[in-house]
Amino acid sequence: MGRYDAIFAVEEELDTELTADEAILGIAIVAFLCDGEVLDEEAVAIHEIVTGYGLLEDYETEEIQAITDKLFTIASEQSLGNLLNICLNSLPEDWEETAFEVAATIVLSDEAVDKSEDSFLEALAEALELDQETAQGIIDGLLEGEEEE
Repeated sequence: MGRYDAIFAVEEELDTELTADEAILGIAIVAFLCDGEVLDEEAVAIHEIVTGYGLLEDYETEEIQAITDKLFTIASEQSLGNLLNICLNSLPEDWEETAFEVAATIVLSDEAVDKSEDSFLEALAEALELDQETAQGIIDGLLEGEEEE
């Protein structure tokens, strides 16, 4: 894992609870911030994910901004690892594949996957308790979708 130990090795448990939609958005934010680069393509991907997956569809714009601010605050004041743990603890059962697909969409949004991003996705799959075959199937599906566009 190496580069992402600071994210995936955090064991601290925080009392913060999130809704399922907030947990998915939080995982998207972890994927967005994990490499330290803030790319426009990734920011656009987060917006598309929020709308495309119907996340936060019952919320007003101001509420979405407040949720986003809350998640970014956790990431900056505590750590990406703490944000990830909160999201993993709040994620409903059977939402692991969706969470992984959302994160992979963010990571792949710049249309280039280097070894570092690949290792992030492997570690995330493990944290979500997804087997590598399932994770790779999701990644392959996303890459095929990009090729078709």
